[in-house]
Amino acid sequence: MAAVNEPTLSERERRILAEIERDLSADERLDRALRTMRRGPWHRAARAGAALARVPSGVLAVLVALSTALLLVGTQVHTTPALGLFAVVWVPTLAAVAAHSVRRWRRRRIP
Repeated sequence: MAAVNEPTLSERERRILAEIERDLSADERLDRALRTMRRGPWHRAARAGAALARVPSGVLAVLVALSTALLLVGTQVHTTPALGLFAVVWVPTLAAVAAHSVRRWRRRRIP
């Protein structure tokens, strides 16, 4: 039984709702997606990108400077550990700069 403050649907609205649900369940891909409704790897990647976009600009500047210094050292020394260390620092720096740039670009586009 419906609560006193809860709105109820008329017979016509219930038929329309049933027809909409029947039409939506006919789409097998949509029906399967709604039944499983799990957060996949794209959701995790989007959350990681959002976290990288929130890295402060000062930290980002330090990472860029560190990456540049390690690149210069790696090219002068020509050793695998030096270039490996550069790669370990450079990949997250590049991802953070890209995420930060996208976030700033989106903020400027939205009035």
